[in-house]
Amino acid sequence: MRLRQTSGPFALTVFTAPEPLAVGPADVSVLVQDAATGDVVLDADVEVRVRAPRGEAFLERRTSRGRNRLLRAASVDFDAPGRWDYEVLVRTASASGEIRGTLDIAPAVARWHTAWPFLAAPPIAVALFLAGASRRRRRAA
Repeated sequence: MRLRQTSGPFALTVFTAPEPLAVGPADVSVLVQDAATGDVVLDADVEVRVRAPRGEAFLERRTSRGRNRLLRAASVDFDAPGRWDYEVLVRTASASGEIRGTLDIAPAVARWHTAWPFLAAPPIAVALFLAGASRRRRRAA
């Protein structure tokens, strides 16, 4: 959870994935609730706007229903590390709300940092198999 704040009649909660955020694609999801009752508001239009650290104009993303039907999700491609500003705008037929925050985006993680266990496993398995086969041959001789 990145932020929970009340704006107008809404309690808005912002979630992000993956954790930690790094350069590349990410999911920004918003839970919209009625601030008075806590009921989820399913008919709200939600926009997520992000601004790069270089101060470029806001990049707008309309949200759609995420895997979790209670959340509105937007896919954002963070192309630079640093502190990104974001806005969430919520509108229904009778009300609107807006919250702002920042996201710290880390430099891109090299793929081998996350893939090395998968790359190392086959050679290790082959080496163990060959070592076992060599021992069996020595015992048999």
